Amino acid sequence: MVMDDPLFSPDGKWMWSGKEWIPSPPGQSSQNLSMQDSVIGGDVVHNTTIHNDPTAVTEAVIAALQGMGMLGQVTEQAPPESSEVELPQTLDLGTRVFVNWKNHGHFYAGKVVRSNSNGTYLIHYDDGDVEDDVEMHRIKPLDESSEEVRAYIEHDNQAEMELIEAFQVFDTNGSGTIPAREYLRILTEIGDDPIPVEDVLDEFIELGIELDSEIDYKALAKFMVAAEIQDGNHLIKPEVTINEAQIQDNTLTGFAYAHPKLGDGPITTTSILSINYDERATARVETRNTIYIVGPTGWNVRPSNHPFNKPFNIGDNVSIEWQETWWNGVVLDADKDKFLVSYDDYNSSWDEWVDASRLKSR
Repeated sequence: MVMDDPLFSPDGKWMWSGKEWIPSPPGQSSQNLSMQDSVIGGDVVHNTTIHNDPTAVTEAVIAALQGMGMLGQVTEQAPPESSEVELPQTLDLGTRVFVNWKNHGHFYAGKVVRSNSNGTYLIHYDDGDVEDDVEMHRIKPLDESSEEVRAYIEHDNQAEMELIEAFQVFDTNGSGTIPAREYLRILTEIGDDPIPVEDVLDEFIELGIELDSEIDYKALAKFMVAAEIQDGNHLIKPEVTINEAQIQDNTLTGFAYAHPKLGDGPITTTSILSINYDERATARVETRNTIYIVGPTGWNVRPSNHPFNKPFNIGDNVSIEWQETWWNGVVLDADKDKFLVSYDDYNSSWDEWVDASRLKSR
């Protein structure tokens, strides 16, 4: 594919061939960049060279995702009330607290590890993140005896870990970062509905994101969790199709398609909350953040309660699905997951082999 107006990376070093990023031809001049303020807050990227600063690059990437409508703003929402715990005027070292992370609006759990002379604190978050100079007004009490508080913390930790583990596939050297060029590829090539390269590159150029720069994907995951789409106080869980599925240690593994945050690829989910089957044995596996859809034959290893694990016997009276209507009949023979059925009131010319997804007891 030859493009009339080639697309170049913000630093001019890379050119989009229509299939991949390739080095720009010798002598190709760099595009004139216009660095813009981050929409997240503050002047984190304004008039700043960010290509060697993963923190600033990550802030700019978040701004780009918001500009493309892929990531919402974070509306400040207080964590669950900790009625049994009150914060003193000065916090002791080791105190467990909720903190408005980077003042973006979402409160994560952590502990106080240092009191600064200016009245701020150094916080170590549960996920290993560290933030210094945290003002007192960004800190709220945390009561771990509260079931609601524990559920809130567990949701954040599991949702964040699911994203981090997906990003780690692209972190080949274990640095904790991935190249902006690789993340652009994820956005534009992975999934059933990838974003046009031009749209992503325009946002990257506007915010001065060079393709050689590195993204702190742990911070990106943290912001993505904070920006989950919610309806009132209830999380709207996306539905994702998954194949080659298997349940291990109460988590679902397999190959996910068009995950709204992770695209296509292997995945290990957070803890399973419930599994339900419809009349055709399609499973809806609910986790804290997502509902995964597994078709009747989408399992590598079927769960113990799968309808297909309850085979029909010869002579069983059954209902048989044919052209979206259920007809009465009987099982004449069985061979593994296939059953020879005869329809009541129809001659043997209508007999056929069907799988269990087209049968139900009557």
